[in-house]
Amino acid sequence: MEKSEILNLIKDEYEKLESTEDGKIFWLVTEWIKRKKLYQLEYMDYFEKWLYNYIKSWGRCDVFCYRVLNPMVEKHPQLFEEIMKWADSTKTYVRRAVPVCLLESTRSFKVNYPFEKVLEVVEKLKDDNEIHVQKGVGWLLKYAYLSYPDEVYHYLKDNVDSLPRVIFRYALEKAPESDKHVLMGF
Repeated sequence: MEKSEILNLIKDEYEKLESTEDGKIFWLVTEWIKRKKLYQLEYMDYFEKWLYNYIKSWGRCDVFCYRVLNPMVEKHPQLFEEIMKWADSTKTYVRRAVPVCLLESTRSFKVNYPFEKVLEVVEKLKDDNEIHVQKGVGWLLKYAYLSYPDEVYHYLKDNVDSLPRVIFRYALEKAPESDKHVLMGF
């Protein structure tokens, strides 16, 4: 069976079974996509449709990003402009997916995107009123601290008064204690 046939089968079954809201199906489908490495560019339309139609909680959003969207974006960096469009969605978890899908899909959650792209996401979403979007932005900054410690430090220092507290606190979680102490003093 070809990968495209597999994905069509997954798509059809996923849409039928997802309507039952059985979380086990979601977990199985996303795990299968990851194991089979179904990250061809032509599948992005399916994945985007699933994001808009079936991702309705932060947990599902994060799992979907980790198993499906992150590897897709890693493999096809040209998708960055497309995912930035999600930041304008009326759906909370579509907006949350923007920062979360930039995290490397490994246990380390490092950020491999250039800092300028990270900053573009942060600036676009930092004033979002939804707490789960703010936490996603903070999570992106937290792991960007591992890849770009100086840049994130200076960004936080320069924006301490304009960032929502939740983003600021999440961003500091991976910072060295000395940096936390200095930044919390501002």
